[in-house]
Amino acid sequence: MQVALYVHPFDVTALEGHGGLGRLRDLGVGELSMATSYHDGRWLTPWHPERKVRFLEDGCVHFRPNRDYGLLQPKLSSEVPDLGSSPLERLCAAAPDAGLRVRAWTVFGHNSRLGEKHPELTVENAFGDRYPYSLCPSQPAVQQFHQNLVGDLAGHAGLASIEFEALGQMGIQHSSHHDKKSFSPSGLLAFALSACFCSACLEMHQEVGSDGEAMRARVVSFIAAQTTDADAMAPGSVPRSDDDLDEHQREWLESVLAARAEAMAVIAEAVTAASGRCDRAVQVHPDRWFTGSQLSVESAEAFSGGEERVLTCYGEGPAQIEALLGHAGMAAIQGGKRRLCIWPKAPQFSSDGDLLKIKQLCADHGIETVAIYHLGLLPWRTIERAAKILSA
Repeated sequence: MQVALYVHPFDVTALEGHGGLGRLRDLGVGELSMATSYHDGRWLTPWHPERKVRFLEDGCVHFRPNRDYGLLQPKLSSEVPDLGSSPLERLCAAAPDAGLRVRAWTVFGHNSRLGEKHPELTVENAFGDRYPYSLCPSQPAVQQFHQNLVGDLAGHAGLASIEFEALGQMGIQHSSHHDKKSFSPSGLLAFALSACFCSACLEMHQEVGSDGEAMRARVVSFIAAQTTDADAMAPGSVPRSDDDLDEHQREWLESVLAARAEAMAVIAEAVTAASGRCDRAVQVHPDRWFTGSQLSVESAEAFSGGEERVLTCYGEGPAQIEALLGHAGMAAIQGGKRRLCIWPKAPQFSSDGDLLKIKQLCADHGIETVAIYHLGLLPWRTIERAAKILSA
C-alpha cells in the first residue's frame, strides 16, 4: 500500500520544526500532494507554531505562472516570495533527497475571486442566477485558464504528477456562506439546480443537437414544481436514479449531460496536451448526476490516456466508502491506477480497525494508493497513527 499526504505550503514550512520531510518518509509516506491553486476557507491547524485558525487566500496559486492567461489572471499567494523559489519549486527540489514524490494538487474552476470578477464566465442556473464559486468549463476563457495552469505546472522540474480537482461544472451542492434553504437539494433537484445555461453551454447544447433554451424551460418547470409549488413541511419525492425519471425529465437530463460531456472533451484534450511528461490524476465520482468538485463518471470518460482515478472520501467512513466502491458507476472507472483519499477523523474514523478496514477495501478493489487529508488539519498523533497503519 502506497501512502500519500495532502499538504499546503504553510504546512511544509512549519514541518521544518517537526523533523522535516524525513519524518514523513519515516512514517511511510511516499508522496506529497501540494496545493498549487486553491480556494478560500477557514482552517483549524492544531500543530502549526504560529497560527491555529487560518483564513486561506481565495483563488490564489502557490507557484509563479509565466504563460499568457488572457482574461483570467492567476494571483500569487503570499507564500510566493517576490524573489527566489516558489513553494512548489522548493518542494520539488527537496523531496527527492527525502525519497518523496511530488504531486501538484490543483483546484481549477472553483475560484470565487475570479468568478466575482468575471461573473459572465461562471455557471448560470436555469433561472439566470450565477454561482460565483464555479467557473464554467464551457467558456473558452476558462478552458484557456485551465490549459495554462497545467502547462505552467508541467514545467516544474521534479514534479511527478498533476491532480485535477474542480475541473468540471460545480453546482448547488457546494456550500456557501451561512447556507440557508427550506429544501435539501438532492437527487434530480440538485442536478437541476446545478445545470448550466450560460451562453457557452447553450452553444454546447447546439453542438450535441438539442435546444438549450427549451431544456432550460423544462428545468425551470421541474424546479418550480419541486420548490415554488411545493410544501416545505411536506416536500414531494425527488427522482434519485435513472429508473425514476419520466420521459420529459430524461430528455433534459440527457441533454445537459451531453452538453457537459462536450465541454469536458475540449478540456481533457487541452490539459492532456499541456501536461507534458507529468502523470495525470482525475478526481472522479461514480454518480453520473454528481455536480461537486469531482468529475461525474461520464465527464471523466473524456480522459482516456491512462490517467489515475482519484476517489475523494473526505466525509465518509469505512462503511460509506465500501458502499461507494460498490456503486454501479464504479464499473466505468475500473482498470488503470486508482487512489482513495480519506480524512481520518471522528466520527467517521475512531479506531485502528477502521484504518485496517480501509486497507482491506483497497486490496479487495485493486486500489494502489491511499492519500491522507490533510497534514495541516490533523494532529501529529493522528498523522503518525494513520500513516504507520496504512503503510505497514
